[in-house]
Amino acid sequence: MSEAESRFARSRTMHRFTARRVTVTHVVEIEHFTRVTLSSDELGDWASTGPEDHAKVFFPDPETGVLAAPTPAGPGESGIVRPEGPAFGRDFTPLNVRTDPASGHRVFDIDVLRHDDPGPAARWAEEAEPGDEIVIVGPRGSVGAAVAAPSLLLVVDPTAFPAAARWIEDMPDAARIHVIADVDGPLDWVRSYLAAQSGRDVPVSAAGQGENGLAEAVAQARVDADTYVFAAGEAGRLVPLRRLLKQELALPREQWRVSGYWKSGTVNFDHHAPIDPADPED
Repeated sequence: MSEAESRFARSRTMHRFTARRVTVTHVVEIEHFTRVTLSSDELGDWASTGPEDHAKVFFPDPETGVLAAPTPAGPGESGIVRPEGPAFGRDFTPLNVRTDPASGHRVFDIDVLRHDDPGPAARWAEEAEPGDEIVIVGPRGSVGAAVAAPSLLLVVDPTAFPAAARWIEDMPDAARIHVIADVDGPLDWVRSYLAAQSGRDVPVSAAGQGENGLAEAVAQARVDADTYVFAAGEAGRLVPLRRLLKQELALPREQWRVSGYWKSGTVNFDHHAPIDPADPED
């Protein structure tokens, strides 16, 4: 194992991949998000142990109210049976995974970003009430934080703030952490959200809003050989940053991770898809 591979090593764990029906137990507005708490007796062997984990959450059709969602392949088996016709599913980072002492069931939260023009997920969260049932699929597996890295740089827009908070929470106290936030306006709410969720105050600075705003901010941050870089947000905004990390800085592949959580003009963008058409290797 090379020095870079050792310094930036991340553990990998696979989980049983199936569909699980969950129930809303609590809804509250925090900062710019609606936090929805989900629980179920079907979560007994469910796990989420990595900061970038995602569960695909399936919501009812906003027009008909019908919930079209995958079902389990079989009792105790891995795999799902996909529904016929369209299904409304979106990926979310599980937060605050815990056990409810009263019911003994596993519980976790999802933070749904509020929008001026809400899509199916945001509209559902606005109207969600305790007792509502939805379906989740995943996480299929977890990749742990780079806990041996002396320094961590997070480059994120609001869709990735929950993942950033999990990164901060999972890193050792000795790790130096800095956040570059891709937001317009004041940063106070970003600092407040990340501190409340992660339990740790970290420096937060703003990215420029130009086409190369993220890449320029990271260049100014002077990434060194001790720094792991995690970047996530709008796919198009991330292309110049990915080129900076891979081509100009020539960082080892073990030292960075860039993930498109959404793409402007694309409905339900697949975050597994390459973000740079000129260099699809990830």
